[in-house]
Amino acid sequence: MKHKLLISFLFSAFCMGTASAQTDSTVRIFKTGMAVYAEFGLLPNNKTLRDQLSRLQVKPFTSFMGNLVLARRTESQRWFSEARIIIMNSTNYTSDRDTRKAYLNGLGIGTDGGPKLVNNARWNVMIPLGADFMVYRMNIKSNASVSAQQLLNNPSAYQAVKLYTANINLHGGIGVDYKMDFLPKIHEKVYLSGKLTYHQPILGRRKWKGDNVTVDDLSRLKVNQIYAQLGLVFFPRPHMKKWSGMH
Repeated sequence: MKHKLLISFLFSAFCMGTASAQTDSTVRIFKTGMAVYAEFGLLPNNKTLRDQLSRLQVKPFTSFMGNLVLARRTESQRWFSEARIIIMNSTNYTSDRDTRKAYLNGLGIGTDGGPKLVNNARWNVMIPLGADFMVYRMNIKSNASVSAQQLLNNPSAYQAVKLYTANINLHGGIGVDYKMDFLPKIHEKVYLSGKLTYHQPILGRRKWKGDNVTVDDLSRLKVNQIYAQLGLVFFPRPHMKKWSGMH
């Protein structure tokens, strides 16, 4: 009977120890941080659409696409993943008066992740693969300077035209993290992170739409090209209260 009790006790202790070790291992294996990236298209884009706007006497938005990306990074020794919020902009920065101008911006959510090819004390080398759902708005403003009387007599002539389109963009490429010991009392680790990825929309020819209409003679928005991304990833120490909700 004593032997049976001893065996039962040892088995229970082994099971508890295994569960505890798994829990501790999980805490050690996975860590979470926050990232801020600037992402830029490397090539001019949307030439056909921009030429159409010019023929309509609208000064087109710029040919270069840029994104601000806010992300939550989760990683282990071999894998990483990020949940992304994307704020896109390709704004017309000129200050021309009495000229119709087109402004392009967008908002989206997405995710990416993949394996780490290299993970050592200073470097991560990764293969990021993912998808983003994006909604884009093209805002065409008159940019006119008029008197109050002119505006009151013909308000519709000075209203902005707002057109929308959406797509799902797949992306893949290569990423590199350089690991820095920056403010070690606050951060467990800080990465200087860069990625080079190709983005490809998958929903075909998405037409521009207004509130009640569909525009069928404007070229679709093209965002398929190579993007360079550069930013910082912050991994806080577990005792930092402001980050406690992430652990």
